[in-house]
Amino acid sequence: MNESSEPKRYSKAFETLVREPDEDIVGLLAYSLFKESVRERVINGQDVPRDLRTPTKAETDAYRGRAERILERYAAQAIADAEPDIVAAAQGAATTEIIAEVRKRTGLWQAVVAGVVVWVVTIILTIVVVFGAPDWVRALVQHATPK
Repeated sequence: MNESSEPKRYSKAFETLVREPDEDIVGLLAYSLFKESVRERVINGQDVPRDLRTPTKAETDAYRGRAERILERYAAQAIADAEPDIVAAAQGAATTEIIAEVRKRTGLWQAVVAGVVVWVVTIILTIVVVFGAPDWVRALVQHATPK
């Protein structure tokens, strides 16, 4: 019988460990861990036939679990490494916003306008007190005023 007509037997490790080749990072890492273990077995002198290199369900779960733990540690370390920069950037942005707001609210023209408004209110209150005061207040003011 011709060898080309027989289906070739090969390891289904990739198909077993990797669910979506373009998106399954856990599976890709699990596959590399599996290949590492096959390599170690070969280096140690164990015979690992190509057609028997497909991981079992338990091995698949173990490799994927190990890959998830490696990626979780990597992500946690990446977050821990980036945290000081993120905090510094947030503090810098907050400081910049606060300074800009203080400058906007305490500019020269805002101070001038506030001063004029206070001056006008003071004059109006003075007029109201002088002309709208009861007679006893007028008598007190005339008595206190030097002649």
